Amino acid sequence: MSAERQDPEVGHLYESERRSGVYEWWRRTQTRVGNALLLWMAGRYRRVPERMGHRLGAKVGAAMRVVSPRHWRIVMANLRLAFGDEKSESELAEIGRECYRHLGKCLMEFFRLPGMSADEIRRVAEFRGAEHLDAGLARGRGVILLTGHLGNWEMVGARIAADGYPLNVIARAQRDNRLTEYIRRTREVAGMRVSHREDAVREGLRALRRNELVGILLDQNAGEDGVFVEFFGHLASTAAGAAAFAMRTGAAVVPTFGWRKADDRHVVEIGEAVPLVETGDHRSDILANTARYTRVIEAQIREHPAQWFWLHKRWKSRPPSGQMRRGSTSRGG
Repeated sequence: MSAERQDPEVGHLYESERRSGVYEWWRRTQTRVGNALLLWMAGRYRRVPERMGHRLGAKVGAAMRVVSPRHWRIVMANLRLAFGDEKSESELAEIGRECYRHLGKCLMEFFRLPGMSADEIRRVAEFRGAEHLDAGLARGRGVILLTGHLGNWEMVGARIAADGYPLNVIARAQRDNRLTEYIRRTREVAGMRVSHREDAVREGLRALRRNELVGILLDQNAGEDGVFVEFFGHLASTAAGAAAFAMRTGAAVVPTFGWRKADDRHVVEIGEAVPLVETGDHRSDILANTARYTRVIEAQIREHPAQWFWLHKRWKSRPPSGQMRRGSTSRGG
């Protein structure tokens, strides 16, 4: 089914929420309490044994689904949009439940990360495809890690840094400064250099000029700042930063993804560099490359559907009313 026929239904994908003063107060209170709980758990469980952490994490994830029915509705709405013609409602619900269990385990693993040595990180995460990183770095223009919120994305970064690669990550600051600082410290202890979005362009370009790695998660709604490309057959606002960096610097763009195995160990795999579209038409090339990168991400999610972050309103932003009539540029080359 074409995006032109599908996209009108996306505008009604997420239930409209009442925005009364009481509602907003309740949402803010939930967020503050949730952030405080996360920080308390980070201190309480930073040394929890690995297997116990996985068991506890699965229970925490299951509880998250019950505590926030609003997010469960978002999960199911996203899954229906992505797989509604391919999977039954019961299959979608099971993917959703497994997603929560997986995310709970990821949370406990993040709490444990500051206390893990490089050898411990190597033990729990197998690293494949390092030759593609080395080939990109050999060109001397830096390497862009094309990735998303799949598997344990924090373990992906930690595993690459554990082998001594100079890794820079671009992150979104949280509303709670204490939580932002905790996340930044945890990533830095694991060997990553963190830049927040307000500094992303400057710091990202500097890192690539130093012939380092820059990790960019390209799978969340980019709002008015994004370009609209197809994701699971529907137009989605997507950050153009990876394409813009690659076109400006000539850096290789390598798919970089991780996934959880049945024994709760991880695989981190680097793929071959994605060829860059360069026609001389800057706007068209930005769109084509972003679409190409998004197809790579979608293919990985289809391989491990229960390990993607379905709680996010990926299709919240809608394209301007005429974009769907401009042909198939959003599909890329």
